[in-house]
Amino acid sequence: MKTDSMTNLLKQHHAEISVVKANKLLVALGLLEEKERPSSKYEGKIKKYKALTEKGLVYGVNTENPSSPGQTTPHYYVEKFNELFSLIQKAQ
Repeated sequence: MKTDSMTNLLKQHHAEISVVKANKLLVALGLLEEKERPSSKYEGKIKKYKALTEKGLVYGVNTENPSSPGQTTPHYYVEKFNELFSLIQKAQ
């Protein structure tokens, strides 16, 4: 299935919600989680990133971030985004 970023999908749907707010709602719904990894540049510093949970994998995939080994970026199935967006709207 074709995937895309939350940013692009929200723009395509002319959504009046920010990616930050959508992500917070997805975390509250248990579909997204915040993870941590050590910084590769700064010793002792922790970097945070988002990843789809097991439950969230119905709506997308965690793609490996080529510029940050060990870090993923969620990409969402285009065909399932209407269903996911409906959940986001209901959670507001």
